[in-house]
Amino acid sequence: MDIVRLSLTNENILDWSRLNFSENDAEKFCENHCLELNNPSDIALIERIRDESIAYLQEEFDFPMPGPIRNASLLELLKTSADASNRHRQFCACTLLKAMHIINHFDAGEARQALTIPDQQLFQIAEARIYKVISGMMADRLPVVEFMGGRKQRASMVTKLLSKDDPLAAQLFDKIRFRVVTATKEDVLPAINYLSKNLFPFNYILSGESYNTLFPFASYVDEHPRLRTIATGQSGPNSQQDSLNPMAQNVHSSPKYQVVHWVADMPVRIEDFKNAYITDGVNPVPRPVIYVRAEIQILDRKTHRINERGHAAHTKYKARQRESVLEKLRVRNNFATVVE
Repeated sequence: MDIVRLSLTNENILDWSRLNFSENDAEKFCENHCLELNNPSDIALIERIRDESIAYLQEEFDFPMPGPIRNASLLELLKTSADASNRHRQFCACTLLKAMHIINHFDAGEARQALTIPDQQLFQIAEARIYKVISGMMADRLPVVEFMGGRKQRASMVTKLLSKDDPLAAQLFDKIRFRVVTATKEDVLPAINYLSKNLFPFNYILSGESYNTLFPFASYVDEHPRLRTIATGQSGPNSQQDSLNPMAQNVHSSPKYQVVHWVADMPVRIEDFKNAYITDGVNPVPRPVIYVRAEIQILDRKTHRINERGHAAHTKYKARQRESVLEKLRVRNNFATVVE
């Protein structure tokens, strides 16, 4: 329920005060990050990020770190963050994990810039992983009735950037994009749960770029009494707000368009990573796991059909987008002058 709420309400993982992991959850979380906990290279990566995070907390905030936390493995930190029997250690583990979350992401971004593997190959690796997970969903009998995926074409990306208010500052998050359509709306939450445990780690869902216009979380919980006792929020009074997250940044989308839309960083494992970077051996430090940003949409079949009709249809969305671009370029106004 923590993962589903985070995905639907757009709350920030850094506001969490605990993890509700079991031992199996913690191991699965590490696996979802493409980390091999028995691999010396992965252990070295984790320890480097942990030690840098400890140094940051001490130097910037004079934060004391207990010895058992200072020397803990990632699996031990995750377990401690879920163990309320020692609240001080739980607090310290959560604080350290938050710093590691940011520093690891920052470190991976720097490494990505020095990666010699072209984006095309990275996208192929990412797509192969996505297709494998979707096949697993179907094998596990999750009611996925339709799956669409692919890469956005260059001309389409140029149009999208031109349609934005500040195209130079805009980022394109959906070079890789996928849509999962479930049999019913009731199947959407299990699909979210499955994907966040097997494909997109929930801590790397971009809260400011993801949105839910399909159904409000609090209303859903109220309609299912068995969920009320376990759906307690971690982020204060707004964590269960009964509202949808609008697509505020895309003025061309229809207010009638309903979907759960994620932008997330998906871990990708780099084979022979020690030879895959341009580096002086120090900057950046070669690492086995980097991240590829992708967009995924989840909705039910009935909603998908409604979306494809009327004002919310993709063809009409593209038409509105093109109209905006034409106005900015003033193609129509200048066409006669160009001809003359």
